[in-house]
Amino acid sequence: MKIDTYYKAKAEEIHKTCPVVDTHLDLAGELVYRLCNGEENPLRDIYLPAFRKGGFDLIVSSIYLQNHELPEGGLRAALEQIVVLKEQIRKNPEFLEIRSVEDLDRCLEDHLIGIILYMEGLDCIGSDVRLLTALWELGVRGASLTWSRRNLLASGCCKASECYEIRGGLSLEGFDVVREMERLGMFVDVSHLNDDGFENIRETAIRPFMATHSNSREVAFHYRNLTDTQMQILADQGGIAGLNGYVRLVSETAEEEYPDENGVYCLEKLCMHVEHMVEVMGPEHVGYGFDFCDSYTAAERMAEGQPHYADCLLNHGNVPLLTAALLQRGMDEETVRKIVGENFVQYFRKMLPKTS
Repeated sequence: MKIDTYYKAKAEEIHKTCPVVDTHLDLAGELVYRLCNGEENPLRDIYLPAFRKGGFDLIVSSIYLQNHELPEGGLRAALEQIVVLKEQIRKNPEFLEIRSVEDLDRCLEDHLIGIILYMEGLDCIGSDVRLLTALWELGVRGASLTWSRRNLLASGCCKASECYEIRGGLSLEGFDVVREMERLGMFVDVSHLNDDGFENIRETAIRPFMATHSNSREVAFHYRNLTDTQMQILADQGGIAGLNGYVRLVSETAEEEYPDENGVYCLEKLCMHVEHMVEVMGPEHVGYGFDFCDSYTAAERMAEGQPHYADCLLNHGNVPLLTAALLQRGMDEETVRKIVGENFVQYFRKMLPKTS
């Protein structure tokens, strides 16, 4: 898809003048890998330039655990990621950890890049609900119950590289965890939950829950994506879905796709997901949650030297191209500004505590 220079300029202006948010990046784990590989300040050297180029104001960093770290090493691995991320934030004055609305306001007023911590799966607590308090005190402000696997709390959907239905909802301990998360003030993320688990969250949650990085199952059939009914439920209870840029969740013919002159895959299909999500949920309930997997693989495999191409967009600096494409396809500027970041900023104003 060729983007006219007028829409590129308009998108650049939007990214400079309104909040820009990505609600899913495995930043903490990536920093651990990069530091282990000898990089001194990867947050400054690798991530800051792309964040600034894309005009990003807020990144939600997941704490993601791999299978080989579970179960015994899960808590230690999670704590290591949290510690490393906090150390990198303290080392770089351009960044600010967001624990409250007060922090969020300061971030936006001072033109800093805010980082919110959340758990992509709560495998590390086993079934011990008490450990949620410890995570909260460390600054974790949200969580999904599981990644694409079964743990003691819930069943995940299949992985993005697969496509089959997995049944089975929350365990009794999973229901307890949702209630305790809401008591503490954590947001609940339903990305990676299977359909039964989503329904259990709908039945249990009192506060608005969200999908940090999920697409439309109607546009690209995959059990990892959301049905129209699920999106309507999200919207009705005040939640938001973040657009995922992982190519297998964007297009059912991902293997046949080739990058355009900007190195971008499936740009029109990405736009179709956004447009359908807006049609189903309304413009106030859609945002960006890209889950840049190539970024994680680059950090993880530096020593192994294995190439990997999983994302529609190259990195955060490439995101204005998507915004320009939405404008060029006829989406109005007010709606685009909401999707780019205003929606998620309003969501976090509702969900975060007022002060740290």
